[in-house]
Amino acid sequence: MSGRPALIRSRDVKAVIKAARLEGLKEVFVKVGAGEMRIPLAPDDTPVEVADDSNNSFDKIMRTK
Repeated sequence: MSGRPALIRSRDVKAVIKAARLEGLKEVFVKVGAGEMRIPLAPDDTPVEVADDSNNSFDKIMRTK
Protein backbone atom coordinates (compact mmCIF):
# COMPACT_ATOMS: atom_id res chain seq x y z
CA MET A 1 0.00 0.00 0.00
CA SER A 2 1.29 3.41 -0.92
CA GLY A 3 -0.18 5.32 2.01
CA ARG A 4 -1.83 7.93 -0.18
CA PRO A 5 -5.59 8.35 -0.50
CA ALA A 6 -7.41 6.56 -3.28
CA LEU A 7 -8.51 8.50 -6.35
CA ILE A 8 -11.96 6.93 -6.18
CA ARG A 9 -13.70 4.75 -3.60
CA SER A 10 -15.63 1.58 -4.38
CA ARG A 11 -18.76 2.94 -2.69
CA ASP A 12 -18.65 5.93 -5.06
CA VAL A 13 -18.57 3.58 -8.06
CA LYS A 14 -21.41 1.51 -6.57
CA ALA A 15 -23.51 4.66 -6.18
CA VAL A 16 -22.85 5.64 -9.81
CA ILE A 17 -23.80 2.16 -11.03
CA LYS A 18 -26.99 2.16 -8.97
CA ALA A 19 -28.01 5.58 -10.29
CA ALA A 20 -27.24 4.52 -13.88
CA ARG A 21 -29.40 1.41 -13.53
CA LEU A 22 -32.27 3.48 -12.16
CA GLU A 23 -32.01 5.73 -15.22
CA GLY A 24 -31.96 2.71 -17.55
CA LEU A 25 -28.46 3.23 -18.96
CA LYS A 26 -26.74 0.34 -20.71
CA GLU A 27 -23.17 1.20 -19.71
CA VAL A 28 -21.14 3.51 -17.49
CA PHE A 29 -17.70 5.05 -18.09
CA VAL A 30 -15.61 5.78 -15.00
CA LYS A 31 -12.43 7.84 -15.27
CA VAL A 32 -9.76 7.10 -12.69
CA GLY A 33 -6.62 9.19 -13.05
CA ALA A 34 -5.44 8.91 -16.65
CA GLY A 35 -7.40 5.70 -17.32
CA GLU A 36 -11.02 5.02 -18.11
CA MET A 37 -13.19 1.98 -17.33
CA ARG A 38 -16.26 0.82 -19.23
CA ILE A 39 -18.80 -0.98 -17.05
CA PRO A 40 -21.58 -2.65 -19.04
CA LEU A 41 -24.91 -2.79 -17.20
CA ALA A 42 -27.40 -5.53 -17.97
CA PRO A 43 -30.88 -5.60 -16.50
CA ASP A 44 -31.29 -8.12 -13.68
CA ASP A 45 -33.96 -10.05 -15.63
CA THR A 46 -31.70 -10.64 -18.64
CA PRO A 47 -30.88 -14.36 -18.96
CA VAL A 48 -27.20 -15.18 -18.81
CA GLU A 49 -25.90 -17.39 -21.60
CA VAL A 50 -24.17 -20.53 -20.34
CA ALA A 51 -21.72 -22.40 -22.54
CA ASP A 52 -22.55 -25.98 -23.52
CA ASP A 53 -20.71 -28.83 -21.84
CA SER A 54 -17.41 -29.68 -23.47
CA ASN A 55 -16.24 -33.22 -24.15
CA ASN A 56 -13.94 -32.99 -21.13
CA SER A 57 -16.70 -31.95 -18.74
CA PHE A 58 -16.80 -34.03 -15.57
CA ASP A 59 -20.61 -34.21 -15.72
CA LYS A 60 -20.57 -35.54 -19.27
CA ILE A 61 -17.95 -38.17 -18.38
CA MET A 62 -20.03 -39.33 -15.41
CA ARG A 63 -23.21 -39.58 -17.53
CA THR A 64 -21.62 -41.91 -20.09
CA LYS A 65 -20.59 -44.52 -17.52
